[in-house]
Amino acid sequence: MKFSRYLIWNFLKMLLIVVLGSILVFVVIDFVGNIKTWLARDMKDVGEYYFCYLPYMLYLITPVAMFIAVLASVGNMARHLEMSAMQSSGQSPLKTLLPIFLLGVLVSVGSYQMSERWLPNANHKRLEVMETNAQKRKNPRIKEKQNFTFIDSEKASWFFRHYSGRNKLGRDVVLLLREQGRLRERYDAKMVRWVEEDSAAYWVFERGYRRTFQKDGTVDVVPITSEKMLGRVATQPGDLINDRQVADEMDSKMVRERIEVLKRSGEDTNVMETALYFKQSAHWMNLIVLLIGAALCHRFKRSGGLSQKFGVGLLLVFSYYILERIGLKMGENGALTPLLAAWISHILYAGLASVMLYRSFRL
Repeated sequence: MKFSRYLIWNFLKMLLIVVLGSILVFVVIDFVGNIKTWLARDMKDVGEYYFCYLPYMLYLITPVAMFIAVLASVGNMARHLEMSAMQSSGQSPLKTLLPIFLLGVLVSVGSYQMSERWLPNANHKRLEVMETNAQKRKNPRIKEKQNFTFIDSEKASWFFRHYSGRNKLGRDVVLLLREQGRLRERYDAKMVRWVEEDSAAYWVFERGYRRTFQKDGTVDVVPITSEKMLGRVATQPGDLINDRQVADEMDSKMVRERIEVLKRSGEDTNVMETALYFKQSAHWMNLIVLLIGAALCHRFKRSGGLSQKFGVGLLLVFSYYILERIGLKMGENGALTPLLAAWISHILYAGLASVMLYRSFRL
């Protein structure tokens, strides 16, 4: 028990040092790269930007930090024959390293929780702070749209002359409702508002006409002053203007909702489906690189010091990153299924880590 606490303390101490150092380097490089932007902005914006950037930095840095921490802590203990002493006492390498492996599982689960709870909002705020006025005019993260059509499904199609995402208000709107492929109703309204109440949320059409197309070819025209569309259409304001355009700004629930919207409108969902599976798989990289690092350094060898193991390990970790990104691009382009694209690199390197651990434990 004492040795387990000693092992965990050494690992956590090294992990903290690596994480803090990496964040400092990350911030300095990013600040220098964007210095022209920051010179024209208030220091408040700079502070807010890097505060919101912090969760994403941790998300990116943690796998490499886990590898360096296990290599430095366990490798140093092996070099001083502390690991050999534990094995000489009859304790297996697996049991000796088990506390580190359990810690890797906790870090992976914690990384997932962070990506679901804090990372989307932090990324969204960071991207908004970083935008210049010119970028805001061109950026797809717009708050208003003009003259556009939205196909909600085979049953509903919209046309808006103008729509404001801030006020959830549309002007000069046409809504077509179909039933079994046949046009059933058409609504023309000067204004459409989204209303949220305690028990329901719905669109309200104001100052317009409702046309009902009968099977015999006749058309009934009814003026409307204000009509609630409760339960008539599934469209929501976020479907019309989604200010969170990339998956890094969304949690899993938001991504699923976005996929449903894209499916209803007949658009390609490969990018969002790949991102959804990636959100579930990416965090296990922390545990897998930890296993690779432990396999490399837990046993002392006179030939090949820590520097050689560090070089081999970094080559494996960065090739892991590259394969992961290649898989994501192949999933987004449809060359692989989204599920396989998100998991293939983790499956391959988990297998590699298992083989490396098995071989090192047997020696």
